[in-house]
Amino acid sequence: MSIQAREQLCDRLIFQRDSQRSDLMDPDMTNTDLIALMLDVTKNVYWEVTAVRSDHHDDSGLGLHSHANGYCLDGWPLNSKTAGDYMDPDSLSFEAALRFARNSSWLYQIGLAGTADTEPNREAAGPTVFSDSGADHVHLGAH
Repeated sequence: MSIQAREQLCDRLIFQRDSQRSDLMDPDMTNTDLIALMLDVTKNVYWEVTAVRSDHHDDSGLGLHSHANGYCLDGWPLNSKTAGDYMDPDSLSFEAALRFARNSSWLYQIGLAGTADTEPNREAAGPTVFSDSGADHVHLGAH
């Protein structure tokens, strides 16, 4: 994935920490499949990033498709490109954001944590969904 594609993605996202942008810009920190997934996911929905790699706990014990190996991003869909303008996890727009992610050919799995982990959201996320731990977030993992 080109640096230009990584820049395009970063321009679409809202970051909570500078390290998240740095991780996504660095091909040694994040897999190109994650960049492709997030370029797909952000075509229709704004996302605020809550964790990428350097700001996530070591999950390398989960195998290849982990934050530690640069395949995953945690975040939350937004109503606008304004930091903190979070979608209500009980809204149809939140479910639609999960369906957009579900339909990406780059998707490996979706994890739901906290208030995101509801039956309607699990249904919208599809067959790869799992209950994630930690504070409210949506885990997006690439192939």
